[in-house]
Amino acid sequence: MNYLFRPVFKTVLKRKETWLCVGFSAFPLLLLLVDFFSTNFMQLSAPKGSLSFLEFFGAVESVQYQLTLPIIAFIYLVVTCFHDEIKSGKMFLFKDIKRSKILNAKIASVIGVYFIYFILTFVASLITYYLHLIHMDYTSGTFLPTQLVDLQDAIISIIGIFAVTQLCILISVAISIKLSDGLTMLIGIVFALISFIAPSLKGLKYFLPNGYSGLLVQLGFGTSLFMIVLLFCIYALIIYLCSNRAFKKMEY
Repeated sequence: MNYLFRPVFKTVLKRKETWLCVGFSAFPLLLLLVDFFSTNFMQLSAPKGSLSFLEFFGAVESVQYQLTLPIIAFIYLVVTCFHDEIKSGKMFLFKDIKRSKILNAKIASVIGVYFIYFILTFVASLITYYLHLIHMDYTSGTFLPTQLVDLQDAIISIIGIFAVTQLCILISVAISIKLSDGLTMLIGIVFALISFIAPSLKGLKYFLPNGYSGLLVQLGFGTSLFMIVLLFCIYALIIYLCSNRAFKKMEY
């Protein structure tokens, strides 16, 4: 474990941008409030007794990604952790430390914040489902779907969104080292929007992890999961190598 991770992670946790990101994990709890009002916002529908918790969580992850607000918050966090510190000269404090270790610690810290966000979203979804939605006629009350195909679809959907979100964060890291805050935000958001529509495009869906949610019947669970992991590893490695190269050439 990189010895820089703990102090860097503690510093990142103190940022207000971090808690803005984490705050979006409370999104599922809005359902507890929405049902008190006559509105179609965030209304769920499904065949009677069909919606399991895992399917609900997958739907939450999908809606959060489609909203783009959480991913914008994470891009902004990346900007403050990388470009703003480079621009302000704070990175000079690390001048005697190997740059790859600095980069690794910072990336791990941002991804660590995302894991906190992901886990808290899971917990908020769990609370919402078992305290509120379980009383609705469209929920099954079970943790996992009873049908294997529904279970596989939920897993592929969740992993696909998780993977493409990580790629968006890594792309933002690579861009923020060289480009301005505005361009980093713009390119990061454009990638998020492209990945959002990818599952609907015949050619593009094969090239992004979340595109395989619509290919489960065609390719099967094992192949779809393998392709998601393979694409993620290839893209993440390429982006990291580009980031590392740019970071090493950076002048404090």
